[in-house]
Amino acid sequence: MSWFTHRFETAIVRHPVGSMRYTVVLLDEALHDTLPLQEHPRLRIEADVGGVPVKGAWQPSRGRWYLMLPKAPLKAAGLHPGDVVEVAFRVIAQDDVDVPTELAERLAHVKRLRAAWDRQTPGTQRGLSHYIESAKRADTRAARLQQVEAALLGTAPMPWARTRTP
Repeated sequence: MSWFTHRFETAIVRHPVGSMRYTVVLLDEALHDTLPLQEHPRLRIEADVGGVPVKGAWQPSRGRWYLMLPKAPLKAAGLHPGDVVEVAFRVIAQDDVDVPTELAERLAHVKRLRAAWDRQTPGTQRGLSHYIESAKRADTRAARLQQVEAALLGTAPMPWARTRTP
């Protein structure tokens, strides 16, 4: 696809980050100096990884940058850790947020909600969008939309806020 500005080949790997292990590709070291990684340590990109579309960020870890890969699309494409793939990507706007349709409709119709949304950072907006988007069932998506709306309006905690039990 011609709109991608960078290409390289690499293997899909399992990458430890803290106590977690993620399925990732590592950024070709030859590209480190050509990208604004110092200015944007979590550089937002749109990519094609072995035929799997990915929208995410190059994230730093131990002097390298990695891109987390979605498990279900990788599985559907028959890709596994160890497979060598072509990675083609382009840098996108760093404040880019994909807003789920049902949330976008609420933001368009409820001015107080839109104002509260606009006060959030792009990272928080992405987190709230992902929280809704990651629900598999329609009723779960609807419940999460209500929870996000309440959190933005200050009547409930953010979905990721932990409550402590005595």
